[in-house]
This record gives sequence, C-alpha cells and structure tokens, in this order.
Amino acid sequence: MKTITLLILLIFIFPIGFPQAMANSEIYKYVDKDGNITFTNRRVSNAEKISIASFSRNTKSSQSKPSSDLNLPRVNDTTQKNRDVMRREILQKELIAEEKLFSETRNFLDEIRNKPEFKNNSQEKTVQLKNKLLLHQRNVAALKKELGR
Repeated sequence: MKTITLLILLIFIFPIGFPQAMANSEIYKYVDKDGNITFTNRRVSNAEKISIASFSRNTKSSQSKPSSDLNLPRVNDTTQKNRDVMRREILQKELIAEEKLFSETRNFLDEIRNKPEFKNNSQEKTVQLKNKLLLHQRNVAALKKELGR
C-alpha cells in the first residue's frame, strides 16, 4: 500500500518539478571543426558554457499605448464635414442602385417561376438568382447600417 501511495505521489510530483529542473540546467555551445554549432545540456569537451538571461513575461512594452502626440495630419471641421457629406451621398447612391438591382432580380426570379417553359430547366438558374438576390439583400442591409451611423 505504501508503494502504491509513493508511486502515485511520484506520478503527480515528478511532472511538476521536471520542467523547473530542466529550465535551471546548464547549456553548452559546441562548435566542431567544420563550424557546425550544437547546443546541448550535456558537458562536451571544448564546449563553452553559456548563460541565458531569464525571460520575464511581466515586462510592459513601451509600445503598449500609442502616443496621442503623433504627427498625424489634422483636418479642420469644415473639411471633415464636407467629406462626411460626400461619403453619405455616395453611400445613398449605392443604396439606391442596390435596391434597384434587388427589385430587378426579384422580379426576374418571379417571372421565371411563373413561366411553364422554364420550370423544367430552371433549377440551376433559380439557384443562381436566389444567391444573387441574397447578395443584393445583404448589400442593402450593410449600406443601411453604414448610413445609420
């Protein structure tokens, strides 16, 4: 019973201590006669012992916060308002065009569904039109969302 308990303790304690022991081991750099470099934790003749600086994950980066004093170009309020108005006009034109394409695609899809000559061979065409209709619908929704900002 004692051996089983000891074995269980070793199973749980060994993995905890092993990485720490490996991290604290010495590292050697060996350069052979051909110039090949080998790093190892075993002592080799003519090997140079190297020390590796510890790495701390708690250091704060100097670039963690962007500086607000950047030399970015400044735009006056009237110029920015003019740009916003132009952008809004462009988005409204795109919205009108997308709504027109949406209604045209929907009407064409309804025509194909109602015509008996297309019912047999229109499966692929119907799927393509439905996909196109969904695309226009998503575009309209995205443009309305952008205009709502």
